[in-house]
Amino acid sequence: MKKRKFKVLLSLILGAAVMFAGCSSGGDDDSVKLQEIPGTIGKVNSELLAASELAKEIDPNDEKVILFYNRADGNYSDWALWLWEDGGDGALAFSSTIGQFKSKDVLYDGNTYKIGYMVLDPSMFERSAPLVKDAIENKDNINFIIRKSDSWTKDTEDVAVDLSSTMHFMILSGDKDLYPISSVMTPFISSASMETLSTLKVVLSVKYALTGEPSDNGFSLVATDGTTVAVKDVVNYAAKTNRSENFTNTLFVKIDSDLDVSKTWMIKHQSFEPSDGRQISTQNAIKISLKDYKYSGDDLGLTFDGEKAVFKVWAPLASKVNILFYDDVSKVGNFKAETVAAKACGSTTEESLKGDPSAENEMSLDKETGIWSYTLDSVGSKKYYKYQITNNGITYWTSDIYAKACSPDAIASQIVDINAGTEYGTKETYKNPFGSNGSDAKDNSDAIIYEMHIRDWSRATVSDSTGKFNDFASDKVIAHLKDLGVTHVQILPMFEYAQVVNDDGYNWGYNPYHYNVPESRYTDYSSDKDGMATVEQARAMIKKLHENGIAVIMDVVYNHTAGTQGGSLYDSTVPYYYYRIKADGTYSNGSGCGNETDSEAPMFRKYMIDSLKHWMLDYHINGFRFDLMGIHSKEAMKEIYNALSEIDQNVLVYGEPWTGGDCLVEDGATQAVSAGSYGVGAFDDDFRDAVKGAEFGGFKTGQVQGVFNDTGIADGLVGESGKNNRNATGEPGLALHYVECHDNFTLYDKLVYSLKENLEDVQKADKDGKIATKWPASVSEEQLELIKKEDKLAAAFVILSQGTPFMNGGQDFLRTKKGNPDSYSADTKGGIEWTNEPGEYNIDAVNTIDLSMKTTYSDVYNVYKGLISLRKANPDAFGKNTSAVAGKAKTINAEKEVRTNGVTKYTTGAFRIFFNATDNEVEIASGEMTGYTKVIDVTSGTPEESTTVPTSVPAKSFVILKK
Repeated sequence: MKKRKFKVLLSLILGAAVMFAGCSSGGDDDSVKLQEIPGTIGKVNSELLAASELAKEIDPNDEKVILFYNRADGNYSDWALWLWEDGGDGALAFSSTIGQFKSKDVLYDGNTYKIGYMVLDPSMFERSAPLVKDAIENKDNINFIIRKSDSWTKDTEDVAVDLSSTMHFMILSGDKDLYPISSVMTPFISSASMETLSTLKVVLSVKYALTGEPSDNGFSLVATDGTTVAVKDVVNYAAKTNRSENFTNTLFVKIDSDLDVSKTWMIKHQSFEPSDGRQISTQNAIKISLKDYKYSGDDLGLTFDGEKAVFKVWAPLASKVNILFYDDVSKVGNFKAETVAAKACGSTTEESLKGDPSAENEMSLDKETGIWSYTLDSVGSKKYYKYQITNNGITYWTSDIYAKACSPDAIASQIVDINAGTEYGTKETYKNPFGSNGSDAKDNSDAIIYEMHIRDWSRATVSDSTGKFNDFASDKVIAHLKDLGVTHVQILPMFEYAQVVNDDGYNWGYNPYHYNVPESRYTDYSSDKDGMATVEQARAMIKKLHENGIAVIMDVVYNHTAGTQGGSLYDSTVPYYYYRIKADGTYSNGSGCGNETDSEAPMFRKYMIDSLKHWMLDYHINGFRFDLMGIHSKEAMKEIYNALSEIDQNVLVYGEPWTGGDCLVEDGATQAVSAGSYGVGAFDDDFRDAVKGAEFGGFKTGQVQGVFNDTGIADGLVGESGKNNRNATGEPGLALHYVECHDNFTLYDKLVYSLKENLEDVQKADKDGKIATKWPASVSEEQLELIKKEDKLAAAFVILSQGTPFMNGGQDFLRTKKGNPDSYSADTKGGIEWTNEPGEYNIDAVNTIDLSMKTTYSDVYNVYKGLISLRKANPDAFGKNTSAVAGKAKTINAEKEVRTNGVTKYTTGAFRIFFNATDNEVEIASGEMTGYTKVIDVTSGTPEESTTVPTSVPAKSFVILKK
């Protein structure tokens, strides 16, 4: 999940003159000894005043957009901007801002301040991000994060600027607020946000002295419609019970009654700008007001009742909802011309999305439930629909989040029963080759999972494919999967994501837009681009895999959406509800992508479960890999598992037991979750790191490269690894064992960089896990042989361990991405400038699967195939060698022993296996072979038994003995 899209609305209005007001009211109160006389206004921050002086020098006519920045260390060269227009993608403009911060020493009031600044000239983004260019030129909103130019180290969260209000603005390092810079700096209200329905937090640009007794202190609240609410009291936010600490810039304001969050509110004070007040963020109050709402019905979205079509949408904050109908897909509207030209998903506030409806009807509100409904007595010629929702005075044109079919890019929802006349929609018709449709109970550890991306594997057989469901399920790809012996394919996100069909650029899909419909770019459309074509082709792909005995796992990204507000169908429907909102009214960002969803919000948890059941029943998906599962609570994951296992006892549910940043979740799913028979699994990154070295915190190596973590290896083999005790239930299948996935380096590339000839330069150049060193042009035969041995050894650790083995597609034949660790977009990685243009370093050239490598590296491929075959033939030894213990978790029967550094002995079932990660041959003691009369050779791809038992283990190798 790599896209970073988000926005937080700030209204930036500059003032005129600095006022220093003095007031004796409350000053004679003997009961409270105050720091300052009430009404005293402090001085403006000196760095802001210095920036004001610098602005006069570099932009005397106020013509340029300038971001000023102040850091105590005075270092600005390492910082850049993740910058985007509303609804846009911060990655596009990022490279254009690297190296653009300048600095200058400014003398102000006898002191020198080193002020950083970046002039945001529209021409900077003409090629990289034309919509950012347009936003700057048109004085629209822009959004940014200040982050390191070579890592995801950030100095701000997401910040938005209204350029129509200010073109000069400043960030102080470590301060989340944004300060407008003008020629005359005036005290102003920086931000105001509801913390509860009757209290708010207000931040001022300067300190202000409060009274010693309950008072409004000159503040007032007024809605844009003229409604007022009395302020009851204002105290120091940091000292709510100590009125003597009365001089502060952060206030806790109590109001006389609960705020009506359907209105737009301003807080005002005659001594502070803006003169007409600062808008109050009501996001957190909205969350509180809807916190406990639950709806148990299964009729949200579109349902059919005979000839009638019934439409229902939960939009409790809306003042009005209309439903728009369309007779033809060409009439459903589109994003505005600038958005379309940039091949992006824009904002649902773009009026062009209304299109040319054949009918527009008002929906009826049930005030008790917040559900708007409309009944169409006869569908007739109507083929598509969307909602026109007015929230807080803003109109959104949005497709139905509960829709099951949509026009391309989810512009409009389709009026169709996707299951009519099909074998889909019920538990009775559900299909899963893993466990005979649920009738044959399977352990999770019986699964062997193979991760795949639709575009990468489509191009394995159709060289110019932009990724299609039809191309993915080719006979050649299916034959490969069957030959290798995997039981499941895990497909990278295939729901509708925020990249339009006419953009054929590369995407992994971790930017969710509509969770309930397949990604339309993967469809081979006929001329009318019917939304059912996407549904049918996704189903056909899954069905073909099933017919060949392969179950399908879907990579799901319910932890965040690609955008918020108009960039989110969910925010457009119920503002702020589906996300976790911080006390200051901003979006919590546990995903690292600008927002995090809220699995504790009842209607979102219901939506997640309804959506997952839809994918199982309506597509026959057999499992789900949860991206950033730690963002969801354990309780939510338990409820999800229990709901899905009622459909299929063999459904696989597992995820990444971590978050992408600071998260507001309570009791997050950061370990395996016991629920029902097997519950929710988790990736074991500790075992991964032990085998081949950690992925973060610098370039690290592991066991197979000769940096030994014997304890980590031994623990992983018997299913006991995991710093978060992810496998505490004793179910080995809850631990996903792996050394390669779509993220980070392929195993082959990591091993190339780990070669002694490369390692010193790599580690010297490495910054936060990113490799600046040029990808080696070639690998010698000797180096290749070493890499092959290390790769095979890593495969043996994973496939023979007590856990569920997982591998990345192509790992089995030394797949390379030419040193690109995160190949989701064009960028500069591995010292190479990857592009979306044709040529040697085209991003598809990095990712496309080359099945001829199976022949080139058949010795490696056959070891993988042989290990998989051995595991499948001996499930009681590999993966589930456990015994029940009354009243306790299961116990792993497999035994581990660290013989010497780099050498591990592992005994399970009828097998004893020696792993030698050293550079030297290791002798096997005669006593260690007692009772083991056979050796298993997997190098041909088929396990072969021999009674000629070896007495040593070659360097960088393993030996499998059998009783």
